[in-house]
Amino acid sequence: MKSVRAILLLLLLSGCVQGPDYIKPAFEHNEQWLNDHKAQTQAGSQPVDAIQWWQQFNDPLLNTLILQASQHNHDLATALNNIESAKVLRSKENAAFLPTLDASGGANRNRFSRQTGFGANTGIRNSYSGSLDASWELDLFGRTRRTVEAADAQIGASQASLDGLKLSVLAEVAANYFELRGLQRQLQATRHDIKLLHEVEKIAQAQTELGSTSGLDLARAKGERQNIEANIPDREAEMMARIYRIAVLCGKAPEFYMASFQQEYISPTLADRIPVGLRSDILKRRPDIQLAEYNLAAASASIGIARADQFPSFSLTGAIGSSARLFSNLFIPSTLTGSLGAALGWPLFDGGIIQANIDIAEADHRAALNQYHQQVLLALEDTELALMRYRQAWQRLRLLRKAEQSRSQAFEIARLRYEAGQDSFMVILDAERVLITTRNDIINSEIQILTILTQLYKTLGGGWTAVAQSESKVFSH
Repeated sequence: MKSVRAILLLLLLSGCVQGPDYIKPAFEHNEQWLNDHKAQTQAGSQPVDAIQWWQQFNDPLLNTLILQASQHNHDLATALNNIESAKVLRSKENAAFLPTLDASGGANRNRFSRQTGFGANTGIRNSYSGSLDASWELDLFGRTRRTVEAADAQIGASQASLDGLKLSVLAEVAANYFELRGLQRQLQATRHDIKLLHEVEKIAQAQTELGSTSGLDLARAKGERQNIEANIPDREAEMMARIYRIAVLCGKAPEFYMASFQQEYISPTLADRIPVGLRSDILKRRPDIQLAEYNLAAASASIGIARADQFPSFSLTGAIGSSARLFSNLFIPSTLTGSLGAALGWPLFDGGIIQANIDIAEADHRAALNQYHQQVLLALEDTELALMRYRQAWQRLRLLRKAEQSRSQAFEIARLRYEAGQDSFMVILDAERVLITTRNDIINSEIQILTILTQLYKTLGGGWTAVAQSESKVFSH
């Protein structure tokens, strides 16, 4: 009966795991977006291509760059190594559930003095020994279990950090790619504008030769053309900066990409309706929210670790071995040795250190809970702002396109009236300047929509969960 009682007591104690069990925190929110608009978004459905959103642009080069970055970015490789370290740490902590077993052996040869020795302790004496020592600390109050829970949470946090970094890297690749292509379009438009200015310059020169105007109009036309030409070096420098940045993100030298960006670029058709899903979707997809939740789980487990230090630790020890003067006599029955023991340790007074550790763990848990709620609010803020900016960018683009039609008509009218001598040269020059500015604004607005769309998918947490596993295409030098 005593043995049964001891076993029952041991089982009862083994269930006394200290600290709270982790519970996913609740967060009250409305499922609909405040900045949702039926003309731009569909908030009631899952995002289309939220996993690989960049494929909707039908750009093979962009797809390849995304794959290159996901496979060869060095920051992602470092984050992956951090996950491996967290897994090794978890294995280390889990080993505490098992007993430890050590083997030892020794051989000694001693020479004793024949004058001072007595009996067997004279002359030369050999001794041999070998033993197996085992120890096992019972996890009666769950300290090891909570430690393993914290290690599991750390693995999840490391994975969430990797996912968040991948999300940022892929979005940055796409944003730099769109900006690069936008600069190429601006450069192409600048060269077109220069041709247009050459035509105006020819008109001014013809009017000057006919004596209809002074040379001032011709000088103004040349100055306007030269001013537009001065923008070319800056745009070419900005293009190279984007190429360098893409190269760093993709983990290769810049020259590896030069020829690829000379390929013809077709601007993607911009979609004015983007399904963004429900607000609760981002709580499941956003890696930063997942990271905050894993940190909260680790903080919860730390409370149990700290509280377990208040209770006694109980360990079992045992050893079996042999000690003999002749090596051949090792492990025969007469030379065997053994021991079996138990140890109990209980901190009775520590000056308040254990309680201080508990208070610190509980404070850390409250801080982690606040950080989780804060991260959710930041995620909602990011997405709401991205939705608002996307809607406003579309409104601006529509107005600019209407303005381009009006200003193009105004330029043609001004050109005809100038050739007929009905208006001054400044009229045609102003009409041309306004038209060029509007066309550049349209290009900038279209690129802005693409970059905002990239940011929107980033805020929605799309793009990192399933990057294509096919072999990356090789760029030509």
